[in-house]
Amino acid sequence: MGDSTGAAASFGGGWIFEESLRPFCESVSEFTGYDFDDLDWQAVENALPGTDVEKPGGWYDYPLSGRVPMTLLVAADPGSSVVFVRLTGELDDRTRTQIEAALYIFSMYSMR
Repeated sequence: MGDSTGAAASFGGGWIFEESLRPFCESVSEFTGYDFDDLDWQAVENALPGTDVEKPGGWYDYPLSGRVPMTLLVAADPGSSVVFVRLTGELDDRTRTQIEAALYIFSMYSMR
């Protein structure tokens, strides 16, 4: 059971509840070996109001430089309670599966 590495491309792509964004970021960071802390969260949280999923260039990208280097992309959906998320990077099968599960959970349940 080996890990195959995918191409460096966009992965994920979906929405999660806005209040679940920090737990999602922390979960993805745990899977990729990145220590996501309060300063990381402040950067993402402060950038989010300036994003818009409907506008070209409306996404904010934030590097997660862990064991599995990735970039988190987030965009607000103005007028709703959701945030769109994508990830780019080279994912092994295990990390991809973990992130798919996190996307599913955070789109089904809100963390309050």
